[in-house]
This record gives sequence, C-alpha cells and structure tokens, in this order.
Amino acid sequence: MIDEAKIVLENTIDIENVETPFGARYGGDVFYITEEDIENLKNGKLIALDVMNEYITYLKFKKNE
Repeated sequence: MIDEAKIVLENTIDIENVETPFGARYGGDVFYITEEDIENLKNGKLIALDVMNEYITYLKFKKNE
C-alpha cells in the first residue's frame, strides 16, 4: 500500500484485485474533465464530484512550488 492519496497512472486499476496500490477497494469510477474545467481550477474554482451516489470528492488546483 502507498501513503499518498493520489497517484498518476497510465490505466485504471483493476478493483477486483484486492492488492491495489491503495489497498483493498470495492468500487471505482472514471471522471472526465474538460479544458474549461481545467481553466476553472486554475482560476481558483473547485470541482465537486459525486462518487457512487454516496460521497463527494473535490478537485482543487495547486500550483507547483
């Protein structure tokens, strides 16, 4: 298992495989963002994502330091 809450991947993770980089997981989804979404993030806006009709996750832009 990794300590980070975010990793960069080439493909989605097979959630049927209990040994994902995040440990055991029981569901997943793919969210697509547009160029407009990226601009909104860069301009200080948040993007709220509805995760499996149960959770909300927020995307926020953070400049490299």
